[in-house]
Amino acid sequence: MKDIKTKEIKKKDIKVFDRATAWKERIKDPAIYLNEKVKDNTTGDTNAVDYASDKLKYESNRAKDEALYLSKKGVNKTKNVIQDNKNKKVIKEKIDGIKTKDKINKVENVVANENKKVSKKITEQGKKLAISVKNKSKDVGKKLFKSSRSAINGMIASLKSLVNILLAGGSVLMIPIIVICLIGLLITSIFGIFFSSDSSNPIRMSDCIIELNNEMDNEINSLKRKILHDEVIVESNRAPWKDILSVYAARVSNGNEEEVMTMNKEKKKILREVFWDMNKITTDLKIEKYTKKTIDSRDDFELTEGGISQRPTSAMEKYQVDIETESTTKVLHIFIDRVNPNSLLDKYNFTEEQRKQYEELMKDEHNSLWSAVIYGTYGSSGEITEWKKRGKEWSNIRLGTSSKQISNAGCLVTSIAILIKKSEVPTKDIQPFNPGTFVIALNNVYGFDGANLQYGAISKVVPNFVYQGRVYLNGMTKQQKYAEIKKFYENGYYLAVEVLGATKTSQHWVAVDRVENNKVYMLDPDTYEVDMWKQYNFNKTTQFVYFKIKE
Repeated sequence: MKDIKTKEIKKKDIKVFDRATAWKERIKDPAIYLNEKVKDNTTGDTNAVDYASDKLKYESNRAKDEALYLSKKGVNKTKNVIQDNKNKKVIKEKIDGIKTKDKINKVENVVANENKKVSKKITEQGKKLAISVKNKSKDVGKKLFKSSRSAINGMIASLKSLVNILLAGGSVLMIPIIVICLIGLLITSIFGIFFSSDSSNPIRMSDCIIELNNEMDNEINSLKRKILHDEVIVESNRAPWKDILSVYAARVSNGNEEEVMTMNKEKKKILREVFWDMNKITTDLKIEKYTKKTIDSRDDFELTEGGISQRPTSAMEKYQVDIETESTTKVLHIFIDRVNPNSLLDKYNFTEEQRKQYEELMKDEHNSLWSAVIYGTYGSSGEITEWKKRGKEWSNIRLGTSSKQISNAGCLVTSIAILIKKSEVPTKDIQPFNPGTFVIALNNVYGFDGANLQYGAISKVVPNFVYQGRVYLNGMTKQQKYAEIKKFYENGYYLAVEVLGATKTSQHWVAVDRVENNKVYMLDPDTYEVDMWKQYNFNKTTQFVYFKIKE
């Protein structure tokens, strides 16, 4: 019988899954998709708004899938490391018969190192994807610029919301790639400026703003030291940061040739130049006359209709005499004046495209987005019942040029912020509105003399909320104080009440919430108590200031 011939089967190697190649293929998809969409746009098959919305949806889903994949992978890998090390630790403990702190620390170090490796890998892969998107998205920025403002604002708001949700959720592994993917669409657009204060940036625009504000404060203080004076008055009409940043963004962007989302040394130099070109400081030292009033106490004179005459009796009673004298003082006036931004467009030789970019960014439709850039505060400020001066993100903000902060001297300004929010007057230029953004806005118009609030400055930043005056309550009974507070409250005024005696060492203000049933209910920047005279002795309620809404 012949041998049955069999076909020789060549031994094949087992294929190994190449993760690097797979990742390369995965990040290739968005670039291909973007390229096809750009081609569609140039042939008129898709309009700019549809394209932007479609691309945003696609990139968001892709980013989410990639991030979830990597996050899950990182978590599983970490779990495996933990479990593996636990098993090893248990075996080792059985052998040694002892559980030591060193062994626990070793496991924790291993887990921490694994987390660092995964996070680093995500960041590196995210950067590659961002470069790919950026290289393909030059035309996207121009198409977005031509889209409707409502579509653009909606897209940016959606991106910010998603980024904030991820940041708030604390999913560290997801943050790098999500942020990079979502912002990739707008990175070469002029609208990238609205992301410049996001926490994902190494250098945030809001920090640069604080730095330049401090530079101006230092310049003002330097002038005070150099020029001899008795008193100083700072009259500020400085350029709004929205104007400054609009000029800056259009100048740096140069028609979408350069992204404006990030900050570096060269861009900071340009920002500083624009800032000082738009704010001019001048001084004027004046000798001014004023009437000086003094009180002279005398024990050997008596008052008559003709003036003061010597008293013939031996009884030595003291009399107080008001004396008015003319005097002079040296007043240093420091003026901060804004420069018309249009004059800088010519100075910087703006092209037609740059002028259009500047005009677009200056429109009121973008005010809420500008506030997030300028104040660096995102999301909701919470309920006014939670607005306290301590333990909040705004607690360390300085009052004016003083060393005092909201945390230790901000009860009055916090109370007024509560009243403004309660009144529901428009605060469109300060979004979101809270004690922190309110103080920053006041600082920008030099609304503090040292740490003391200047009431007139309030209507400069919130025009419809106007200071009316002050009422002193010293010497009144509890019922009289209640009646006075109730009268102003029922007449539509908003009241902030001083409840600790109005002394330099003991002073505290609260906002009046409502007045009824012989009780004054408050919103206190220090406590959660609502009954004012249950928390504070009515005898120390010495005064209140009141405000009116301007229709």
